[in-house]
Amino acid sequence: MKDINIGQAQRLTAPCPFALLSAKRADGGTNLMAVSWWSYLSNHPPTLGVCLSKKGLSGGLIRESGEFGLSVVGEQLKDAALRCGTCSGRTVDKAAEFEIPLEDAAVIAPQVVSGSRVVFECRLTDTKEVADHVLYIAEIVAIRGGEEVRQLFAFDGYARLDSVN
Repeated sequence: MKDINIGQAQRLTAPCPFALLSAKRADGGTNLMAVSWWSYLSNHPPTLGVCLSKKGLSGGLIRESGEFGLSVVGEQLKDAALRCGTCSGRTVDKAAEFEIPLEDAAVIAPQVVSGSRVVFECRLTDTKEVADHVLYIAEIVAIRGGEEVRQLFAFDGYARLDSVN
């Protein structure tokens, strides 16, 4: 073995489960963000965490509204979902621009991605600063899903998305 950097370690530990995070914008619309730094944190109550850069739009929207959706999208959105990680929601309405279908959530205000393998509706319970990122800890208040959807995973860092067999 040899010493490697964090980027190399991320590539070696791929694939990572990929999702689109949705948060309510001030204008009432829904912002989407590509994310694979998320994890289950607890079963009782059901809790997950997402780790986001301090620079991004989505973190501020989550802090303002106290809620977000996490849609584990399927392979039919592979190209559109990858494009969500290449631009900022400050300048692009990603759902409209990349033709990502949204639907109303059951409990939270932000819309979620239609046709996902799993959709988590989350309410923020805590935040923790982690160097240049913030860990958003949230209780899962609703979950929907469908086994027929083949989920996406992030490979090669964030260079590509694909399903696995």
